[in-house]
Amino acid sequence: MRKIFIVVLTIIITIFIVIAAVVPAISRSSMPPYFLAVNDTLLPFNETTMPYISGGDILVPHSVFGEAEVWSAASDELDRVRIYRGSNRHVDFYTARGLAEDQDGNVLPWPAARKVGGRFYVPLRQVCEFFDLTLTFPEVGRDIIPQEQMYIIRIRSREGLNDRTFVGFYRESLKSAYNEYYSISTSPSPPTTSPTSPQPPTVSPGVPTYTPPSVEPPPIYSDVTVYHSFYGIADGGTDVIFELLDANAASDYRFCFFVSAADIRKDAGLIRKIAADGHAIGIWLEQGTYREYEMTSMLLYEATKVKTILVMLSEAASARTSLGLLNGYGLIIWSVSGGLVYDDTFSVDAVTEMIPKESGARMNLISSCSENTALMLSGILAYLREFEYSVAGINETTAPA
Repeated sequence: MRKIFIVVLTIIITIFIVIAAVVPAISRSSMPPYFLAVNDTLLPFNETTMPYISGGDILVPHSVFGEAEVWSAASDELDRVRIYRGSNRHVDFYTARGLAEDQDGNVLPWPAARKVGGRFYVPLRQVCEFFDLTLTFPEVGRDIIPQEQMYIIRIRSREGLNDRTFVGFYRESLKSAYNEYYSISTSPSPPTTSPTSPQPPTVSPGVPTYTPPSVEPPPIYSDVTVYHSFYGIADGGTDVIFELLDANAASDYRFCFFVSAADIRKDAGLIRKIAADGHAIGIWLEQGTYREYEMTSMLLYEATKVKTILVMLSEAASARTSLGLLNGYGLIIWSVSGGLVYDDTFSVDAVTEMIPKESGARMNLISSCSENTALMLSGILAYLREFEYSVAGINETTAPA
């Protein structure tokens, strides 16, 4: 009996020794660095994209889903981050209360979002499932990064390269990004006495550990004013625009829609809806003549009982029209040539890079209402919110930018 007791005790002690040896290793490896990719794009390997591991759940920065057309907006004041797609589907994370709620007010049994170093992190797997995104973890081979086992968090909203092809395509980028992050040197070692037996390059050891990021809060451009307007409302993208404006109602953004005589004839009901929703209405002039303004103004009043002296000239009209003459009729002229007009040839990044950052700057941002440019609006609004730009509505007391 005594022998049995000693054997059992020995086993128990051995188990405790193993656990004591393993637990520190688990805690050290519970925050591994991951590469992150969205669709067929490999994101930068730095603190702005790496995950934060909390209680065994992978949390990622809220902004990484943009390439998959799932957008986000964070509010330090409300201590909330919203992840959304369109106006009918979103999740609000409240970091102080540790709650997640969907668009219907249902509390979701999800891991809490975290705020670390001024950046919001949201649970990866749950967000992907909620918005029907595919989530995989392709392995980065030791032939690419020999220092440690690495994986890519890959989020997909559409078909593209398979995981194996994706890793092969980004082989050199993965290697160089890892070396740059850990400042790994690949300088050759000093020459040996034997010229016939060259030495392989030495690699100084990296530090393959990851700590929660500590980043400065993003800059605030609240003293930069952006005026956003639309034209071509009969082009088919207005439904998407209205969905996005409804989703961003809390931001109280108001816009100006410039309408032509053809727009009014085609869909007067749509223009009445624009006015009813509190957005300004101006007149879009293709020819740039006062007679064209009078005719369009008459049609607008008949359809909506709205009168306006706001006018936007097309680029062709700006080239052939005397703005002084139109001003002489008491009109307020917003010319396309004086702003940034974005169309289907632009990307969200291309537009946001051109939005000014100089203190006190003003900008006229103009978009056609095509479906493609309407879809870009989500990312542009998210950018304007994130950096707290002042988004102002054009009205009859606003001097053109």
